[in-house]
This record gives sequence, structure tokens and C-alpha cells, in this order.
Amino acid sequence: MRSILFFVFISMMLCFTTSAQEILLLKSSGKVVIGDTSQIMTPGDYNLYVQNGILTERVKVALKSTAEWSDDAFDKTPSLGVVEQSITENQHLHAMPSVETLLKNGYELKEMDALLLQQIEWLWQHLLTLSKENEAMAKEIEVLQQQLKNKPSEGIQK
Repeated sequence: MRSILFFVFISMMLCFTTSAQEILLLKSSGKVVIGDTSQIMTPGDYNLYVQNGILTERVKVALKSTAEWSDDAFDKTPSLGVVEQSITENQHLHAMPSVETLLKNGYELKEMDALLLQQIEWLWQHLLTLSKENEAMAKEIEVLQQQLKNKPSEGIQK
């Protein structure tokens, strides 16, 4: 059985219909609904709603200004104590939204990308600090081992 696709221009709206069901609706406001248009509408100031999701190979997120991206994360690296406290008290990382917030509001892709990058930058900052501390301790151990080798054995008779 073949489906027939119709398009109808009604009252400043363009509708694509198959089997008496609208599958795409283009409103005069510029909003687009793809899917069962009797069940869904574009919420808020969003211009596109796709029922059941989108599968794509590429997504490009544009920034309007530098204020929308965090380039100063290294200047705001929290201490490990602050991170541990956030995990203990809130069950999530410092400066990240809670699951309740995400369930209620969802999230903007570029904002979440910026938050995740901030977390990665903080991890690198802590890793670099630990690496420097590790190098210093390794040198100190080497000096102590050398001192032990050079120290004459006391109280040991051959």
C-alpha cells in the first residue's frame, strides 16, 4: 500500500499530510512542527519541534559572543575540598546542574558544552599540580636514597 503525500496551504500555514494526518506544519510565525502535529506544538520561543528526536551526522552550535563561552576556567579552579563537598552534599560535581534541574528545565547544548569543558580544564589543572608535586617528591626520594647509600653502616660488623 502506498502513502500519498499532500500539501495544503491553509490560513497562512503550510501542511504536509499523509493518510489524513499532518506530518509537517509550517506556521506563518516561522515555527515548524515535524511529527503528529495534532499532538505537539513548538513550546516557548523555539522555532522547530521534531517528535521522536533527530538523527544527524553533524550539529554546529554558534556563539553570539565570547560571553557565551568560559575561557577563564583556570582562574576559577575549585579546590579538591570544594569538589568533594559538592559530591558529598549534592551528589554531583561542583558548578554542574542537578538532575532535578535538568529534568525540570532541560539544558542548552552550548551551555552544557561550556560547563563540561570547564570541568575538563579543572581536571587538567589538578593533574598538572599533582604532576609537579609528584616530580618534587620523586627528587626528594632520590636524594634520600642517595643519602642512605652514602651513609656508613653503624653498628654492623662484618
